[in-house]
Amino acid sequence: FAGDESMQDIRKRALFLHVSLPGQVNGAEDLPRDFIFPSMEAIGLNLITVMDHLRIKQVVGLGDGAGANIILRFAMNHPSRVHGVLAINTEGVISSGYKEMFMDILSPRTVRPEEELNTKNVSKYCEAYKKRSEILSKLKRRMKVDVLLLAGVSSTSVGDTEAMHKEITPGLCSIIKLEEVDDPLVEAPEKVAEALILFCQGQGLMPTINRRMSRQESTTSQGSDGTGRKLSMTDYDTPNIRRLSLTTGENGA
Repeated sequence: FAGDESMQDIRKRALFLHVSLPGQVNGAEDLPRDFIFPSMEAIGLNLITVMDHLRIKQVVGLGDGAGANIILRFAMNHPSRVHGVLAINTEGVISSGYKEMFMDILSPRTVRPEEELNTKNVSKYCEAYKKRSEILSKLKRRMKVDVLLLAGVSSTSVGDTEAMHKEITPGLCSIIKLEEVDDPLVEAPEKVAEALILFCQGQGLMPTINRRMSRQESTTSQGSDGTGRKLSMTDYDTPNIRRLSLTTGENGA
């Protein structure tokens, strides 16, 4: 996703830190038999050590599926180190989806043809995910940063995503549901990139990136006096709270 054309402007202005979990890389050897895969709770708590090692002060968290579950846990544990979180197809209300996750990790859309993940290691990851604790009851009390939840309406995660949106303190969380989409990162990367730009600009980050849709639209905008006026490039580069609103209607984005 980070290499998609729609992410070009973001790549020029941001550093991506991708964290690979034990044994989950291409061609990895078998994890030791006595290896205990870290729990989702432990991963969400200890990701901070990676940031400390690299001397990174704050991040915008981005996670998909199980990764979204982990990044939400990280945000709850370390709110001062997170600008905000974009969680895609979030799961984790209850401990389910083990088989679906296993097949999803090994599916052709996830693994490139030249890659080969170690199925034994993937099964350990899936087992840890299966045993995860629920986070729904903790969101309202512990989530202190801005969250954007994004889900494909056709995905099995949309129900969990909606439930989380209802639990997080109003004003901190927005939700976008993409119609006729199952996997947003694969089927609608340009919409995810657009949402990420808006979310970052809402945090005061990357203010000079122009939205791709804005560049394609007319430069005529309705003025406060009700008359149309032309917006300069400077106007477009300056975050505007109405223009950056991420809240969508009940029917999704």
